[in-house]
Amino acid sequence: MARVKTASKQEAILEAASRVFSDREYHEVRTEEIADLAGIGKGTIYRYFANKEDLYFATIVHGFERLHESLEAGIAREVSPSRRLECIARETMKFFWNRRDFYSLLYRNEKRFLAQESKIRATRERLVRLVQQTIVDGIERREFRGIDPKTAAELFLGMIRAVNVFRRDSDDLEGLVRDMSEVFTRGIGKGAAERRR
Repeated sequence: MARVKTASKQEAILEAASRVFSDREYHEVRTEEIADLAGIGKGTIYRYFANKEDLYFATIVHGFERLHESLEAGIAREVSPSRRLECIARETMKFFWNRRDFYSLLYRNEKRFLAQESKIRATRERLVRLVQQTIVDGIERREFRGIDPKTAAELFLGMIRAVNVFRRDSDDLEGLVRDMSEVFTRGIGKGAAERRR
């Protein structure tokens, strides 16, 4: 009798894999470690993922999907584009606060994974489009000056990544969100003279 796959077991595998892959180079990771951390047998991993490479990329794609879901829910409550950007910064940093390992997974350059690059790029692009649309809304509402929304979105996400990767243990989430959002929006915000027109 075949065992039924469950979403909760797949989630446990992905969470464990994310932590283990970030600790060591891809070729040093043993699936037994991931299985132990997930509280399952090694064979169970292969019921969910074809091989270690498939699991590696699933952790990256899965992380972006979860982040995107959380962002869509959060920004739906905000009217102001500036407040939406702040919400995106908060939710993204909150998501990665205890997952700093995700960035090391994402930016590792393994040549063997070039064939999977388009799938990762597509999942990341959803996040870029969300930020980009928020910036476009800000330009249309005259809250932001006219800038290239794609470039601004990449800069914004780069700031979030840098803040999360290089933050100190003494930093707090809300303080970092506030500081980063102010730095970014003041750079693209309309000046006081322009607002009066």
